[in-house]
Amino acid sequence: MKDYNKKEVRKAVSKDIDNNIDYIKTLLGIGETFDIVFREHKIGNKKAASFAVTGMMNDLLVATIFKEITSYKQEVMSINTLKQVFFSRTTICQAQLMDDLELAITNLLSGQLLLFLDGEDKILVLDVRGFPSRAPSESNVEKVTRGSKDSFIENIVANTALIRRRLRDPSLRFEIMKVGQRSQSDIAVAYLKDVTNLELVEKIKKKIEEIKTDGVPMAEKAIEEFIVGGNKFNPLPKVRYTERPDVAAVHILEGHICLIVDTSPTIMILPTTIWHHLQHAEEYHQNPIVGTYLRLIRLAGVLMSLLIPPLWLCLVLEQHILPDALAFLGPQDAGVIPIGIQFLLAEIGVELVRMATIHVPSAQATALGFIGAFMLGEFATKVGLFGNEVIFYTAIAAVGAFATPSIEFAASIRLFRVLLIILAMFFSFTGLFIGLGIIFLIIFSTRSFGIPYLWPLLPLNIKALKEVIFRIPIPDKSLRPTILKPQDIDRLSKNNK
Repeated sequence: MKDYNKKEVRKAVSKDIDNNIDYIKTLLGIGETFDIVFREHKIGNKKAASFAVTGMMNDLLVATIFKEITSYKQEVMSINTLKQVFFSRTTICQAQLMDDLELAITNLLSGQLLLFLDGEDKILVLDVRGFPSRAPSESNVEKVTRGSKDSFIENIVANTALIRRRLRDPSLRFEIMKVGQRSQSDIAVAYLKDVTNLELVEKIKKKIEEIKTDGVPMAEKAIEEFIVGGNKFNPLPKVRYTERPDVAAVHILEGHICLIVDTSPTIMILPTTIWHHLQHAEEYHQNPIVGTYLRLIRLAGVLMSLLIPPLWLCLVLEQHILPDALAFLGPQDAGVIPIGIQFLLAEIGVELVRMATIHVPSAQATALGFIGAFMLGEFATKVGLFGNEVIFYTAIAAVGAFATPSIEFAASIRLFRVLLIILAMFFSFTGLFIGLGIIFLIIFSTRSFGIPYLWPLLPLNIKALKEVIFRIPIPDKSLRPTILKPQDIDRLSKNNK
């Protein structure tokens, strides 16, 4: 069996064009697969051949190139034919001469065109890619009332251009890497060379190089699971995902690293802390006071989502400790099922509705939400399965979880909430405090590429903590996060290029 984790040995290009053609035909199954295009040509008096992947090339560009190449007269093409074609006739697109046949085949399967010429030991590789892709549109996850409406798409070249449009800095780097022996997926590592901690860049690149698998069709999520260390059972996200080019550009300016994976409209930002998952671009498109208000509301919503159901459950179980002023917190109609079980069933119901909303066509999502929210919820209370208060506090928790733009962080909050409900159901306040202690230890011990998850709260950095809790005016944010160890800490200083 072939070892797909072992790198291929370099294969030289033969001067006999027929050897090269037979090798590629056999390897790629020309005649068996319809999407590999093979053509034979005459350039001057020499035999030539080309290979390309249909559907991944710009037909108009290919036609223009071959019109230029095949117009050469025979007497002009007698010496150094391939070099003449390379320097004189391929100026309209990116081109390179390559002497590694295996690498050239990888480029072919990435959408580039290979041109062989009889008697030449090099291949002319032409970048004629024209991938089918959609136009940038507004993100469905990170919507804003103000600001740009474009978002990343599934084309890595277009995504790098969206970032470059916002960062016209000569030090911006997009280092391309390939992952997967079969998939050969492209990954671009984006960073500022004179700002970002280069040791961190090398560490991440090394982790990517160490990925041993046949392919990563799940794109950025598969890459994350390979490169992120630590406890695999920790639900907290150690990277942040974004679909917005402006968010990616801001993080690159701060000294973060972005991973852009081809075929994915989502970009990975790393390293991150808990606060990165509690911020939204909307805050920076509003007045600083309004932005601070929105951020504090979001923090409160996440805390309510985590604490309200288990805390109310504890108060119900220990109702004798409530003063008369809080006696209303008890259930008016407890239902036929124990309160704790009701909360767990309600959590499962919300998850089912959420998943069903994702899976059904968008035209049916509204109807499904109506069925889940009104018909199931209302009739469940009428028949006595659930108490009204259980539905109410579960709804508050669900809304609070959706307040964060990070889907992954919201999912971890839901898991923590279920843990607290179970502990509170069996051990009341003691279980609640134990659960909160477990959650704190998990958060405290979490690291994202060596960065403490609670920074700047732990370890304490008062100035940085003020910036993550409050929406500071942009002119006042003169320093980059020190925890990233950037080469240039001052954002207002002039860099020596």
